[in-house]
Amino acid sequence: MHTELSPLIPSTVSKLINQTMARLQQLEVQPDPIVPSQYRQRYGILTSAVRADGRILEAAIGAALNENPHLTVVRNPGVHIPPVVDQIIGSGASQEALRSSHFHYEPDVGRKITPDLVLLDTNRRAIDFIEIKRGLARTDAGKTRQTIRDLRCLRLVGRSYAAQAFGTEVDTVMAAVCSIHGASAVPGDLLVTVEDLERRYDVNLQAVITATYAEFAQRLSELLYQEEFKDDFLALGGNIGTL
Repeated sequence: MHTELSPLIPSTVSKLINQTMARLQQLEVQPDPIVPSQYRQRYGILTSAVRADGRILEAAIGAALNENPHLTVVRNPGVHIPPVVDQIIGSGASQEALRSSHFHYEPDVGRKITPDLVLLDTNRRAIDFIEIKRGLARTDAGKTRQTIRDLRCLRLVGRSYAAQAFGTEVDTVMAAVCSIHGASAVPGDLLVTVEDLERRYDVNLQAVITATYAEFAQRLSELLYQEEFKDDFLALGGNIGTL
């Protein structure tokens, strides 16, 4: 049984990894017509682990950023987009015009979205909305369009949202996707890299991401190599590498 965790991994993330592994250990997998029955359990564990990886990464990055005393970090807050903002984004207004536009935010009015991370930076007098993506494959076109729309809407209400939600006036609003491994179909003005975030917030995110990946991959490997899975898994090649 694996018990030691890297000191780079925040305690909240260690707890989430433990909870995820406990769930995967007891995972009930439904039959899939294209997956041979002898591989079904391992297939189910791996696909479920990939889905969980995004949540674990989000938690790791959020916890690491929270170490910066000038940041207030909120995960998955409910942010409402006023109908007029949705209409403006859908009208095809130029990005130049949108960059200088700001709209009033009113809680509980309009459709609700939940950005992965909202960061209030008192040093920069800025509020940043970040969507964390694994970035190992491009999402489908419909999801990409919705992400672009949501981010552009957040940019329009960000200043007012900061005043309402945090009681703080800000000068700068950023809304962007952080694609950990680089793959993304959103426009460049809506992308931010891990390196960008490290420079902006003076936090070593890459070290935390690497440690989290190593821990999760090791725990997953141990689960797949348990005796009841071992023979069938070895028939697949027996090497999961890193996630």
